[in-house]
Formats: sequence, C-alpha cells, structure tokens
Amino acid sequence: MKRAIAAGIAVAIASLPAPAVAAAPELRPASLPFLWPTARLHDVTADGAGGVWVGGVQGKYCLHWGDLCPVYNDGNPVVRRWAGSSWKEYPINGWTGQGEIAQVASGAGETWIAGGLGASGRWSTYVARFDGSAFQKVAAPAKYVTMLATGPAGTFAGTWDLESGNGLFKRTGDTWTAVDVPGLDYVADLQALNSSDAWAVGYKDGVQQVPAAAHFDGAVWKNVPPPAVNDWFRKVVPVAANDVWGITAKRLAHWNGTAWTYIAPPAGYPDLGDLTVDASGTPLVAPEASAPPEKPPYRYSGGQWEPVTIPAGTAVYDLAAVPGGIWGVGRQGEDDPAALNGS
Repeated sequence: MKRAIAAGIAVAIASLPAPAVAAAPELRPASLPFLWPTARLHDVTADGAGGVWVGGVQGKYCLHWGDLCPVYNDGNPVVRRWAGSSWKEYPINGWTGQGEIAQVASGAGETWIAGGLGASGRWSTYVARFDGSAFQKVAAPAKYVTMLATGPAGTFAGTWDLESGNGLFKRTGDTWTAVDVPGLDYVADLQALNSSDAWAVGYKDGVQQVPAAAHFDGAVWKNVPPPAVNDWFRKVVPVAANDVWGITAKRLAHWNGTAWTYIAPPAGYPDLGDLTVDASGTPLVAPEASAPPEKPPYRYSGGQWEPVTIPAGTAVYDLAAVPGGIWGVGRQGEDDPAALNGS
C-alpha cells in the first residue's frame, strides 16, 4: 500500500471515537445435573462443539474426629456433558470402587477422563477414553496419572510413580509411548495449537521447583526457559505462535515469541489455580479451590485486572472458554456444587 493512502487511513481512524472497552464478564448460575448430596465439581472443559464436560464426585463425606477422618466415603464419580439445553450422563465402564473424576480433557474429537485423590489418601488409577457413547477404561501408562491433555498434537498423560518418578507419555495407537521433554522434571500441563505447535509447562528441580517450559515444533521438544523463580508453571494456553499465556501459583505469564513476562495478580489474591483464554484472546484466571468465596475469577485486559461478577457466596475455581462465553465450576456456600456460565 502507498504511504499516502496509509496516512489517510490513519487520519480517518484517529478521528473515529475510541472503541468501548468490553465489560468484564458476568457468570450466572447454570442448571446442574442431578447429583447426590455432598457433591463436588472439580473440572470443566470445552467439548469442541459449543458445550462443556464437567467432572467431579457425589456422595462423598468425611466424619471428622479432630484432625482425623476415621469414617469416610470417597463417593462415586461424576461425568456430565452439557450439549446446549440439558446435561447428559454416559456409562463409565471398567470403574471399580469409589472416588472422583478429577480430570476431563477434550479436543480434536477426543475426550479422556482420569480419577483423582480420595479421602483415604490414595489416588485412583482409572483412565478412560470416550467412544461416542460410553467411557472405556484404558490401561494407564504408570501408576498415577496427574495430567491429561488431548488435542491436535495427540493425547498425553503426565504421570507420577513412587518407584519410577515423573513421566510424560503420548498415546500411540493402543499403547503409550514415553516422551522426553528437555528441561522439565514434571509436566503440569500440555496444550497445542496444532500438530506442530505445542507447549508443555511444569517445573525442573523437584526440590526448588523452578518453573520450566518447552515447545514442540512438530519434530522435537525444545526448552524455552522462563525467568527463574521458585514458583512453577501450572497451566498453559497457546493462542498464537507469539502469544502464549501461562500461570504459576503467584503469577500470570506471557510469551511474546521471544521472551516471558510475569504479571502480578491483583493485590491480596490467593494462589492461582486455573487459566483460560476467551475468544478475544483475553486471559482469565481463577483461584485455587481452597480460596474463600469472596475471591472471584479475574480477567486481564488492557494491562489491567478486572473482576468477574459472580453470585454472592459462590466460589469458582475452574474455567473453560467456549465460543461466545465462559463456563466455571466451584461451590455455592460450604456444601453445594455450582456451575456458572456467561459472556
């Protein structure tokens, strides 16, 4: 384009009124699926078709005696899918015993679930893949699956085992193949834009837990070290090659294609627990599940933090972006699960 034409356009744009800054979203209560008493929803994940999956537990209880829990029930697993107007439940085949669904991963036509930690202090070893009508149990690559991710770069499981330590495995056909990610001793999250652009984050040095990140270019994983602090990465969301967001417990992080930048959360905010990025490319964060209800999610827009409006007495600690909006799950009061959505 010629300079004169470009200059004319610049003048015309300068004379237009400044665009209005979009208001921070409001999350409103959504209908809940039928759940037994003392239910919890731990995870919400976009299903790729405009709806969401939620995972959690129902019927879980603990009768305390001081700091002990001598009488407890780990409850039964919960997986539900919101398809636009109602919740649908699918069989969870191969499940035995009690416990929760702590992780739901969905992307590129695949959906996977994994169990979590029970009141007994034992992790579930259950992992399953959705075949379109039911979840079918799949042998786990190691004793405990601490991270599940699926998308255009494939399906991955981050694992921990007292004997073999931490690991990362990729689903290859009907088996799991070990993946070496340089610079990471533990992979907390792995997300991809496409088959040749993926990010893994976590920590190196299990004692210091220094944040670590790596990028996959379609052929190999390469370490992309962030500033060294004792505050490891928990989540990552790539938006573009030069626009990647992540969180540590104490910081929002951004990769601009060349370097990482840390952004302090709002003053007095608890540890960060979850991260999503909406359709406009704007990041939103939620606090850890242990945070009090008066700490809502926040959106980082235009260099400023904006609180997300949520109902009084509600805590939201997991988020998912869908076309045109945001979903969140958490709790209402002390004992009731909560699901919310908004735009």
